[in-house]
Amino acid sequence: MNGELEPRLGNPEWRDSWTVGLGLRMEVIDQLGQVWLCHEPVTVQQAHGLALPNGASLFGPSRAVADLAYFRRSPGAIADGPLDTMEIDGLRFSFVGRPVAVERVEDVTVMSIDKHHTMLYAAGRAIDVLDFGDGTVATPAWTGSAPIGDVDLPNEWTMRAVDLGVDLIAVIPNPATVVMINGFGFHGPLPIAQLESGS
Repeated sequence: MNGELEPRLGNPEWRDSWTVGLGLRMEVIDQLGQVWLCHEPVTVQQAHGLALPNGASLFGPSRAVADLAYFRRSPGAIADGPLDTMEIDGLRFSFVGRPVAVERVEDVTVMSIDKHHTMLYAAGRAIDVLDFGDGTVATPAWTGSAPIGDVDLPNEWTMRAVDLGVDLIAVIPNPATVVMINGFGFHGPLPIAQLESGS
């Protein structure tokens, strides 16, 4: 796996911090609301058959969009380092996020998430981004199983496609703004200038 990792994002030695490729991923929300990610690809059958801990719930599986993703630390950690992990039903999960706030705006759910996340979208791809209309955007985190469809977005928000001429490395701020729309997820905000420099 180390040969596929990218030192521009983080430490290749911290195996549990990395997500590689576009396969299906799942998360477990524990009884405290903490988010644990299984970095390895899974099947729908695996996800739906998972023996969850008491009080926990399943999120996903959803298809990852970034070619490579890295978490610098678990929420609450005082410095970058290997993530906290646990095993569920023979699969390894890493502690990657903790919700801070949530609200419903038009047809979208907007969450503030404590996470330390960096994504790489490879040159030559086109990605759909959420433009907030204030000079910032959110890049795609996951896609749903059906087209996103027509949605009512808040004023000045728009969806658009961006062709990447070079690799886009998106360092998501903490806390992150995570927007969920009809099974699709976006996270940011990032300066639109960073996006345009890669297109």
